[in-house]
Amino acid sequence: MPHSVSVSQLMISPNAWPLLSVEADVESAIKILRINTEDSKLLQGHSTPLVLESDYSLLGFVHLIDLLRVIKPLCKVLDAPCEIDKATMSIREIVVSFAATVEATDSMMTALDIMMEHRISLIPVLKEKKLIGIIKLSDIFNEVASLLFDKQILDQKEVLMRRFHL
Repeated sequence: MPHSVSVSQLMISPNAWPLLSVEADVESAIKILRINTEDSKLLQGHSTPLVLESDYSLLGFVHLIDLLRVIKPLCKVLDAPCEIDKATMSIREIVVSFAATVEATDSMMTALDIMMEHRISLIPVLKEKKLIGIIKLSDIFNEVASLLFDKQILDQKEVLMRRFHL
């Protein structure tokens, strides 16, 4: 049942996630995230870059919209090149703290309760205050749906596909 599934069974390794140093500026962060996009990391739902202190402890995350908000004024004319080299604002100035964290031994339902309470879709997994993983709402959703409905869905797949034209 869902209560017996631990966060560690669903978490994603931080190595499979875009990570930024708090020392980075916006220009460097955008370049790093673009490289990650090429590696398909952002295409797989890993689109919230995490920000780490110099000792690798988790500081928070950066909204992609905030990165774009910083560079938008540097792109004044559509046909002119963007003056991205002027995006020297530190990531520290736009980092957002996480509302909560979980431990690897917590149940996925504990993580879900936190996500619902704070209306968030991503929680870092910490061990002794160090980042060891990330758990996403979509992974919890898929696990709960699988545990509850897989047999029914397999039995009804053809009907559902016809009904919803998929």
